[in-house]
Amino acid sequence: MRIAFFSGDITRSGGTENVSIMIANELAQDNAYEISFISLFEEKPEPFFAIDRRIRREALYPQVTHGIQHYFDTVARLKRAVARLGAQVVIDIDGILDMYALPLKRRGVKVISWEHFNYLQNPLVPYRKFTRKWAAHSANAIVTLTNADRQLYRNHLNVRCPIIVIPNPMHLPEPAPAYDPKSTTIISSGRLTYQKGFDMLVDAAATVLPKHPDWQWLILGEGEDRPMLEEEIAKAGIGNQLVLKGRVADMDAYYRKAAFFVLSSRFEGLPMVLLEAKAYQLPIVSFDCLTGPAEIVQNQVNGLLVKDGDIPALASAVESLIQDSAKRERFSSHTLDDASRFDMASIIGQWKTLLAGLR
Repeated sequence: MRIAFFSGDITRSGGTENVSIMIANELAQDNAYEISFISLFEEKPEPFFAIDRRIRREALYPQVTHGIQHYFDTVARLKRAVARLGAQVVIDIDGILDMYALPLKRRGVKVISWEHFNYLQNPLVPYRKFTRKWAAHSANAIVTLTNADRQLYRNHLNVRCPIIVIPNPMHLPEPAPAYDPKSTTIISSGRLTYQKGFDMLVDAAATVLPKHPDWQWLILGEGEDRPMLEEEIAKAGIGNQLVLKGRVADMDAYYRKAAFFVLSSRFEGLPMVLLEAKAYQLPIVSFDCLTGPAEIVQNQVNGLLVKDGDIPALASAVESLIQDSAKRERFSSHTLDDASRFDMASIIGQWKTLLAGLR
């Protein structure tokens, strides 16, 4: 079976790109599948996450292009790319891409809409609501990351296709990490965008860090909000402690040296960064935003969930872990209690079952 994963830009360093590449790489190891990536464009010469050498990559445009402004041309370019690759199935790794892929069904191509946010969120593009309705009516399947999101689809739309829940996988690092209770480093990770709520994180850090001058908080990632965040950090006078590290090549080293992980997102699907933190046996502090964190973090067992958007509560939770190394160790010891739910072999098996049903 020839499968094309369709992306906005597969060279990005976000969680969507990370999990898509993980799934594609696993499928590529099976000779029953021929895998490729098609992007609207590729801003970087090489992807941030390593792609299996057997996987082909194509970009519809040679430069950054907003496809909606060239809608019919984008659909035509996608049709030609799919034909060149001989793809029988297109997996849209962002639901907004359904608008370009669903017209391919007229040519016998199967289309899977893979939802990485949640149904109630429409980040950046208001017409995402339209594409979700179109996918519910016309896609061959919709994949959500959580049962809660599947129910949201069923509650709000007249869904005519199967909705399959397949969570993101958790990759256990080798060698196994050894948690360091003496670490004084907090990490957060993600694109510097409105969704990730780093502006709220700065406010929380401004409350906590000055009281603990020996602690440092690192934000790993890059994005359009960097100038605003730099300004806010400077205003708070915490530039020596709260550091924007940008895109880092060796995430493994940062996870292994951290005391705990903090997520400040306004909304998520099932955040890969929390699964990564969990895999490295890090305690987690997170906003309990709709869908995602509560399926990964057991409150007061392996981390702390605080009310969505409550900045003082986030600051208080962070400070409680700074002050209590025994609690950090206890949380770390329970991070892998439910690891089997996110086992890669199980999740790939679910994807293969879905693909087999499309034959």
